[in-house]
Amino acid sequence: MAGRAAILALFPVVGVLGYSDTVPIVAWSSQSSSVLNSLSPDLQFEDSMGIVGGILSPEDICSFDAILVIDQPGLRSSDLRALPTSSGLSAILKSAPSSRQYPYVKRSTSSSFQEIAESLASRCGSTLTSVSPAAGPLDLAENSKHVVCVNMPAMEGSPKLRKAAMLDYDQYLSSEIEKIDAAFTSHLVLYTGSPLDHQRRQLLPPSEFDSTYTLPDNSTVADGGIFKRYQLFSTPLLVALFVVFFIIVPIIMLAVSALASLQSSVRLDAPKGYNAQEKKTQ
Repeated sequence: MAGRAAILALFPVVGVLGYSDTVPIVAWSSQSSSVLNSLSPDLQFEDSMGIVGGILSPEDICSFDAILVIDQPGLRSSDLRALPTSSGLSAILKSAPSSRQYPYVKRSTSSSFQEIAESLASRCGSTLTSVSPAAGPLDLAENSKHVVCVNMPAMEGSPKLRKAAMLDYDQYLSSEIEKIDAAFTSHLVLYTGSPLDHQRRQLLPPSEFDSTYTLPDNSTVADGGIFKRYQLFSTPLLVALFVVFFIIVPIIMLAVSALASLQSSVRLDAPKGYNAQEKKTQ
């Protein structure tokens, strides 16, 4: 019984760790699209590049006047769920004639989204444009087809900072998509996350658009003690402590208590009529 309770207690932990290596993929179009409608809505835990290829590989994809491939390193499904229903992206996605949402897709590093956009532009004879929020507003010619690769800043930090940053990015993306909607009657948007490149983030200076990122003050960090300079309580450590103190230790205590409550069935009482004093004098 105790073992069964331990297994049940582990389900929340397994569920959290099961989503740690996934990214969300959201795709929608301004017109009804056979490309999106033909995709199964239950492609969970598939390879991210496999789903992206399923969206961008069909020949019908070249019928769109503009295709936006939005890549945001570190993006999680919880970041998109944190957006209010009144946000620009939520409203655009809700009104889209065709859409697909995959919140938990196994992330892949087989190829970059820049390479995918270049291949798509070459195949469809479209003009390739690479932009980022720091580069300013998007300006596209209306007399040609376009493939736009939007490189968003990485999502990092605490949930509170991520939510504030996501609201800023929502304003930028919804504004640019509204411009494209006004200029091109037929367009498709693919918004997905990708793995964080920690080495690249450490070497590059912070983006001016990323208002949630500030350079640390060396004097402040030095005065903050060990908790300022090192991350002692990481997620694996907290999970290990939870398992030890709330699952393993209670099971051990329950086993010790059960063993201590056992009583021997052998009676050690003296036989009837036995006199220890008489036995001693014999």
